[in-house]
Amino acid sequence: MTNSRFISLLTICSKVLKKAMHNRLSQHLHTNSILGTQQYGSRKKRSTEDAAFRLTYGVFKLINQNMHIRVIFYGLAEVFDCIYH
Repeated sequence: MTNSRFISLLTICSKVLKKAMHNRLSQHLHTNSILGTQQYGSRKKRSTEDAAFRLTYGVFKLINQNMHIRVIFYGLAEVFDCIYH
């Protein structure tokens, strides 16, 4: 009896709560069409590969039409180091 420890249910409860909140929030965003068609992260049947394909498809389409292409890529990794969380 002296070696017995209580089993913490906090991790199980937090996982269940996280899953329930994710499902409810995802359903709300989907049914109310809040997310745009350009949103690929954390959505079912959408991935970063789809976003990369859409970008390259658009670039090649413009190249075939002899159009000019201007693209700006920026990273926000350094921004999060400056913010007090």
